[in-house]
Amino acid sequence: MKVTCVGTDPAGLYLGILLKRRDPSHVVRFIETAPQPSAPATIVCNPLKPRLALADSETLDAIKPAIVSFDRVSIDAEGRTFETRGLTYASIDRTALVGALKQRAAQLGCTFERRDLADDDRRSDLLVAADGPDGETRTAGLSAELRRSSNRSVVFQSAEPTDALQYFFRATEHGIFHAYKVPRGPNGSSVVVETPAETLRVSGLDKAPPECIIALCRKLFALPLDRIVAAADGSIWDSFATVRSRPWHAGNVVVIGRAAYTSHGSVGLDLRSQLEDAETLAEHLSSGGSIGEALDAYEAGRRPKAESLQRASEASLTWSEHVRRYRELPFEQFCFSLLTNSMRLTYARIEKAAPDLVRAVDALVAGTAPESNRPPPPMFAPIRLRGLTIPNRVVVSPMCQYSATDGTVNDWHLVHLGSRAIGGAGLIIAEMTDVLPEGRISLHCAGMYKPEHVPAWKRVTDFVHANSESKIAVQLAHAGRKGSLTRSWEGHKSLGEAKWELIAPSPLAFAEGRQVPREMTRTDMDKVRDAFVRATEMSDLAGFDMIELHYAHGYLMSSFISVLTNRRTDEYGGSLENRMRFPLEVFNAVRAAWPTHKPISTRISSVDWIEGGTTIDDAIEIGRMLHAAGNDILAVSTGGVSSAQRPVDGRVFQATFSDQIRNELGIPTMAVGGIVSHADINTIVAAGRADMCALGRGYLEDAYFPRHAARAQSYTGLKWPSQYRRAGEVQLRGE
Repeated sequence: MKVTCVGTDPAGLYLGILLKRRDPSHVVRFIETAPQPSAPATIVCNPLKPRLALADSETLDAIKPAIVSFDRVSIDAEGRTFETRGLTYASIDRTALVGALKQRAAQLGCTFERRDLADDDRRSDLLVAADGPDGETRTAGLSAELRRSSNRSVVFQSAEPTDALQYFFRATEHGIFHAYKVPRGPNGSSVVVETPAETLRVSGLDKAPPECIIALCRKLFALPLDRIVAAADGSIWDSFATVRSRPWHAGNVVVIGRAAYTSHGSVGLDLRSQLEDAETLAEHLSSGGSIGEALDAYEAGRRPKAESLQRASEASLTWSEHVRRYRELPFEQFCFSLLTNSMRLTYARIEKAAPDLVRAVDALVAGTAPESNRPPPPMFAPIRLRGLTIPNRVVVSPMCQYSATDGTVNDWHLVHLGSRAIGGAGLIIAEMTDVLPEGRISLHCAGMYKPEHVPAWKRVTDFVHANSESKIAVQLAHAGRKGSLTRSWEGHKSLGEAKWELIAPSPLAFAEGRQVPREMTRTDMDKVRDAFVRATEMSDLAGFDMIELHYAHGYLMSSFISVLTNRRTDEYGGSLENRMRFPLEVFNAVRAAWPTHKPISTRISSVDWIEGGTTIDDAIEIGRMLHAAGNDILAVSTGGVSSAQRPVDGRVFQATFSDQIRNELGIPTMAVGGIVSHADINTIVAAGRADMCALGRGYLEDAYFPRHAARAQSYTGLKWPSQYRRAGEVQLRGE
């Protein structure tokens, strides 16, 4: 096989080494069309991946001298310091790595040329693009998405070695500058200084000569900084680019290394992951199938891992871009937030490395003095909203059961919700409960619009209050254009002859083949608002402790908020302020009808996952408006507005949106989405990313989730009901 690799990205070099090791008859040549830019030392191991293992042991031996392992992390924020050991990391000098890989590749018979790419090169059996996201090897079918960070960064090399991953934060009159220092080897370290683009501009450093930049950074961080490492284009200040290649191969061309994807330096691990990509690609190329089959299998196997890494990178990058939000946190919580900013390191892992830090954070969340008796884990700390004290931070997310009869709930709902109360949930939010019969998703949805609905619901709330410490809320909603359908397990198809007229802010069907709604008139708005008020009054009679208003997922109120679904030209459309006019009118009417001592939550879709839709900046303004109107906690969800959405999901994938709103506005939030463990909840709450965490599908699988979490953490504060008091004595065994 004739392989031409353009560029000397480490992943491309390692691929050449592996191919020659597997079959020395392979012809592998490297073409360097441009010199490789210098780069800071990069993280290749972290506490979750503490050891680097390569399939080719001789290559690992060759690069080991460039790897530095360390277990000390320190944080210095304007005079306060934190330090811990027990978090294992390793970094590598990228320049030394490339040199070692080149030497090994040459020893195995790979050749190196410095010239332009020729047509003959493109006719190789395999053309490997290892020349970065802007390399000339790319074809029209291998476009890359680039997202530039709003931060600007400068990289320094320092002759001072370090045995730690060190963070520094400094407030100036222009804004916050922060830096991280990574070991580069026995002879020095790399220092990356970051700041928002606007802070850089107003400080004047964006146009300052190198000697001024070095002098200021030396003064700010009290570090010996020897020289600036220029960006690829020769500039001093650069912005990190998140690269996402879609797809990874076309014809005989395959992208690898930074040409395929990148991860922010605060997380690192992209180099490690890309070396693993090379191993997988070499294995498939040697399997005996066609090159096309090998490339398909390579991408199918490795792309999900890259996307998972990039979710962690995006969370950490977002934290770095908004450091100013987190500097308002208490110092201990700030440190915890920083250490867990990728959402990968969890509460339990930090607790092992820094128990005193975690105890201080526990005390902050619980509102107790650090020197008092040990506070509960964050998930079991009580929280007070208005006059309501909720015993812990675990929430049963509202989940449609499609089991009511003309809106009236029954034994299924009693057992479904009652079992979660016995299971120890702090707050149970009953399923989407519609304020009008024509506001239902299906014929089987729960309602709060007929007199008989009140005693049916009260049977549920009375059970919860009599048999547990849990509190219970009702989610009031109107389905809007997403109504008049069969149940979810029946495919959410149109009801056919049983369908009813749909209303929405604009006459836009949710999806092709769905019913087109009628554009709402002011009379319709009055009817809907009054229905919400009536349902609110009925909810109080039914004994609910709290209301959640459903302003998310493309239902009626959400359809007013999103520009994708609100095309009105009157005072209820256009600007965000106008689009919020009717949802705020309904909120104000509900707040006036609901007892003042009882709290209200509002659930929103913070992003629509589609270009032109709601963004996190919009969501922050939505949260600001609702808080000013008297909302007590914002449940931060995403999506559901458009059938064309492209969500980026995964574990705790929506927590970062809750985090941004909470810490920008200083308001309570509830995180939802992909939360499946007590480690997730403890980490989110301890870091100040949310005040409560709601589980949906996880609660369908385990109604006793909090009790199992308490047992796993040896927490005895979650008392069993008297009838189940012997349960705590049992130690169940698996088969």
